[in-house]
Amino acid sequence: GFELWHLELITGLVLLISSCRYILLKTWRYFAESSDTANKQELRAEPTEPTEYSLLAVKVLSSLQPYDYLVVAFLPGMSEELLFRGALLPILGFDWKSVIVVSTLFGVLHLGNGRKATFVGIVYGYATIMSSSVIVPMASHALNNLVGGLFWRYTSKSLE
Repeated sequence: GFELWHLELITGLVLLISSCRYILLKTWRYFAESSDTANKQELRAEPTEPTEYSLLAVKVLSSLQPYDYLVVAFLPGMSEELLFRGALLPILGFDWKSVIVVSTLFGVLHLGNGRKATFVGIVYGYATIMSSSVIVPMASHALNNLVGGLFWRYTSKSLE
């Protein structure tokens, strides 16, 4: 079951990962540029004419209202953790080899942010094993998404 110390673990994870993200954004230009690009993803739209495809630029985070960030933060955080730490990790086993395999897959599926996502996946895998609860990585992941999205929205030069 969920215990009080799990809240402390969630808080620690959010502080650790959000602080690392902040430090990387401020000190590593490539990380900041790739994060900004990922936050302004472009999607291909259906063709407007039979032979023509138009590229519809969708500024994912910049077009959201503040309350929309809750949905954008919590749905992926919860669903990804249910898949990776709630389903795949138990199938492979609660050990370090399984954490590394699941985290690597998590990183690969996060494309441009693979190395960062692999590191975060290892942290969430460790938290899952330590707490014996998928709720801890779910809450941490969702809150980190929320902090990251709001930080980007209110500090990004892309919105100017």
